[in-house]
Amino acid sequence: MVKGSVFVRHCILNTVMKGKLIVLTVLLLTVALSGCHKGIDKVLVGTWNVTRVEGVFNTGGGSLPPIVDASPTGTITFKSNGTGEQNYSYTLGGTEYPQTGRFSWSATDDLILIERTDDPDMEWTRITDTDNKQVATYNYLINANQSWDYTLTLEK
Repeated sequence: MVKGSVFVRHCILNTVMKGKLIVLTVLLLTVALSGCHKGIDKVLVGTWNVTRVEGVFNTGGGSLPPIVDASPTGTITFKSNGTGEQNYSYTLGGTEYPQTGRFSWSATDDLILIERTDDPDMEWTRITDTDNKQVATYNYLINANQSWDYTLTLEK
């Protein structure tokens, strides 16, 4: 009987160890996979309508009054894999500015970082961050003395 009880204890111990190994493996995979998309803001993921663009032209240390396009057309899409696409246009001061192309992105609570291939990268500072509305500002440098400060409103 002693040999049988040793065998039973061995089987139980082996089963428990296999169970712990499975739990440890699942835990390690969960931790490893949760870090795959760092900087991906789940609220931002999706297609957003561009509903307002405001621009302030800065030159020689001063700023002109803001000009607004309250009815721009098009969308910006942020995908869950950290890529995106913009396809919108706005008009400021009688000039139309089409915005098209693909980009990579990441986000924190305060910033949205846009990396573009053919245009300068952008760092958007968030003003509003909700499920249905995003408002962010960014600066577009023209040269050492001139730039635009843009405020972009996105809505779902």
